[in-house]
Amino acid sequence: MRTSEWRRAGLTCAAVALTTAALTGVATAADDTEAPQAPVVSSAEYPDDANEHDGVGSYGTFVFDSASDDVVSYRYEWMGGLPQTLKAAEPGAAVSLRWLPQTNSPTYLYAQAIDAAGNVSARTTYFVRVKSGRAAVTHWDPQHDSGADTGTGVTPDAQGPTGTSIASAARFDGTDEAYATLDSSVDTAKIFSVGAWVRPDALDGDMTAVSRTGLTLGLAANSTDSTPTWSFALTTTSGGSVHLTGGSPERGEWAHLVGVYDAEQHTARLYVDGDLVATDGNTVAGGGAGPLRLGSEGDTDGTAHWHGLLTDVNVWDRVYVPGEITAAATRTPQRQGYWDLETATGAGSPEYAGGEPLTLAGDASINTGTDDCDVNPDCTPARYPMVGYGDLLLDGDGDYATTPDAVRPTDAGFSVTAHARIDVDTATHDMTVLSQPGEHTDLFTLRYVAASRSWQAVVAHDDTADAPTTTVSAPVTPFGSGEDEFLAVVYDEKTDQLRLYVDDIYASDSASVTGKDTWTPTGDLQIGRSVTAGTGTDYLTGELDEVHTYAGVLDQTRLAMLRLGGVDA
Repeated sequence: MRTSEWRRAGLTCAAVALTTAALTGVATAADDTEAPQAPVVSSAEYPDDANEHDGVGSYGTFVFDSASDDVVSYRYEWMGGLPQTLKAAEPGAAVSLRWLPQTNSPTYLYAQAIDAAGNVSARTTYFVRVKSGRAAVTHWDPQHDSGADTGTGVTPDAQGPTGTSIASAARFDGTDEAYATLDSSVDTAKIFSVGAWVRPDALDGDMTAVSRTGLTLGLAANSTDSTPTWSFALTTTSGGSVHLTGGSPERGEWAHLVGVYDAEQHTARLYVDGDLVATDGNTVAGGGAGPLRLGSEGDTDGTAHWHGLLTDVNVWDRVYVPGEITAAATRTPQRQGYWDLETATGAGSPEYAGGEPLTLAGDASINTGTDDCDVNPDCTPARYPMVGYGDLLLDGDGDYATTPDAVRPTDAGFSVTAHARIDVDTATHDMTVLSQPGEHTDLFTLRYVAASRSWQAVVAHDDTADAPTTTVSAPVTPFGSGEDEFLAVVYDEKTDQLRLYVDDIYASDSASVTGKDTWTPTGDLQIGRSVTAGTGTDYLTGELDEVHTYAGVLDQTRLAMLRLGGVDA
């Protein structure tokens, strides 16, 4: 009987197929219930042999191959990742997976074979051990200039970015002689990354930090309005170029730049201070030969001369991955002072690490909260310190503490924290928690404002009596008077934000300080008062504890630790 006759008889296609299979003895996919054999996984770059292999930022190929000839796809997943599928070119063919390791943590690759009937094999587990990423092929800083030919416009006498391990930097004066030239063997038509710490002293035109035939990394003036921006440019095989721009350079401020070209993905990326600011996903770099030139564009008689500081130039023959970039761009805050206010010797409370103590003035004292309530049922319970065994007790009548260990900001910013406890129900006037005077005004003041029952931080942007200021504020705790409140003021030059934290680890208020600078104060740090024209004002009634000062920016992890009374060693 022909198929059409089967159909006229009311039989379905599936029934036709099953009947045909029964008559011919040929099995169909619907009859196949046997799982295929588990795949064999192999990799030349990352073999599963109990050894670590190179490395973070370097691609490897993994081949999946099952002995079963009806396998049409492979399901795989990395440890902790989501399952994905690779289709075979034809039944029984092996498949390949390209992978770029992002960390050197050991991981597992799991794979299963799937046949045409949808049967799934047992899982193969493949252990991958990865080395740290290869070191830069080319490196330059003033202490390790790699044999660079340096012009007379370069002076290696500057300090590197604070909060990093980079001790030195070189000044490039923006003239024709502001250059350094050194050999680099990296093929920039293939995968490569280039990075540097840069600090411009001018923003009025294009300036090149690192260049080679086919690439430039530096600062560019926006073609529309001449606004400066960071730039990573590559020539392409088509004879054109790709220009990636992003970020906002500021005169006198360090920035960490990284340009990455991934030839496998045809992708170029620009990172500024650890953040991805621009991407082009259709780039085929033309590359180029010749030396690496720092401070200008071009091999000789360069243009776009760099005017400012430059250090830690690196070129890698691999992808410098986001985690590495973030780590390299991170500037660790440097503790300048920590007063735990646990004890007092004479009229001073010591600094935790042996720095200048806090001098206690007026009736200021260390409250240790002792009582005899454990043996005297009629006693009045003492008010216990906020953190540890003591805190600073102030009565508002001329009490304060001071230290010559002033808050000294860097171009990264500054951070100050303290625990405070006041009775807002009886407070009738403004009271200062911390203030840092200069010659004519305060760099910052952290205070309680009675009229609004709020905390307030005010930062002045230069040391003049009429200096412009930025203010952030937040209400006191809603849980009643006399509560311990953790206060933090963070001036972040990277994000151009002033932030006030009250208790929690998230900013209670923030304000933009774009284009505004900090400055180095000359006065002594004041605890519990402000100083106006040499006279103390806004004395605090209450308790203060755990005063920390930092050059640089405290992140949320450190803030949370300090809030709980931890010590940032």
